[in-house]
Amino acid sequence: MGMGKRLGKKGLRSALSDDLFHPIGSLNRRGFIRGCCLASLAFITANCAAQQNGTSEGGTESPAASEGSGTVLRVGHLPAGCVSHLLLANQRGLFAEAGLNVQLTQFNGPGENLQALVAGSQDVIHNPWTNTVAAYAQGTDSLRIISGSGKGGIELVGRNGSVKNLDELKQASGQGLRIGTLQLDTLELVVYGHLKKMGVDYSGYEMTFFPSMVGMGEALIEENVDVCSLAQPYAETVVSQANGTYLGDSNGAWGPEAADCVINSTDGFISKESNMLADYLAVLRQSAEELNANYEEAIADLAPIYGAEVSVLAPALKRQVPQPIMDEAGVQSLRNGVEFLADLGYLEPDQTNLIDEIFDGSVQETSLQTA
Repeated sequence: MGMGKRLGKKGLRSALSDDLFHPIGSLNRRGFIRGCCLASLAFITANCAAQQNGTSEGGTESPAASEGSGTVLRVGHLPAGCVSHLLLANQRGLFAEAGLNVQLTQFNGPGENLQALVAGSQDVIHNPWTNTVAAYAQGTDSLRIISGSGKGGIELVGRNGSVKNLDELKQASGQGLRIGTLQLDTLELVVYGHLKKMGVDYSGYEMTFFPSMVGMGEALIEENVDVCSLAQPYAETVVSQANGTYLGDSNGAWGPEAADCVINSTDGFISKESNMLADYLAVLRQSAEELNANYEEAIADLAPIYGAEVSVLAPALKRQVPQPIMDEAGVQSLRNGVEFLADLGYLEPDQTNLIDEIFDGSVQETSLQTA
């Protein structure tokens, strides 16, 4: 791997120690995972009381359009395109119509979202699968992936005046092209996966590992990097502002049915509330169908929730679509991605089978059978 640099390391969550930041050539990636997971445990302890009230540091509770009856299902999510059908279902009162009392909490980052699930203050979370795999690999073996949430929305973006397609990206190896991404994230895998498939690697590029996706987008707009990885709908905002070009996406990196965000729960909650979870998945399928059936109307409902212009959100959510059913192709895409994590040194070579341990399709199967 080539040497890399990091920007704004003080901007990372204060829970992460500065001793985690080293040039990539000297970085022990499994040590990076261990450090992040230990920091997460500390964060959980410090914030558990706040989370039990339905919020967290960086988390905001979203009121339901109308409340159902019975046990509250606490659902954590990010402000991402992969939860469009979740937000639409909440906005339109579909959960209440199905007799579910769903409480949404938006978190600022995947770490906080996962921490809330592990701490027991959320029952279900929609989150990048890489975080789940990393935590499971470090011993949080109660975590389970029960279905997909969104697919295809992790993008490789080139700035105006830089490379315009993957062939040009390959040819730029060794020419000083500057690539930005995040570590241990689906955003990194969309970079690594495409480079690997083209027979090149980090050593041919000037790699910068950013503390946040927003920082990367700003760097691309300001021409401080040539290529970076972004998630929708933020990717579309950057592409439109920078007159950028989409080079590839997660489907091309670890697809074809490449989940970027998945639905997570714990084995204990699945055992206790499998029927409620099955009903929850059924509502998400209904919402995804409504979104596809009348896209313009759905985008009009979602735009104020995302705080985005319709002109940005409409093309963004065409690229990052709901994945309300995780079929075998989707599970295989996760296996592909786990192999990338092992290649990068985040996992041991014998941990490439983790998806078969983590994925629990029983709730999804029940939901489909009772539909």
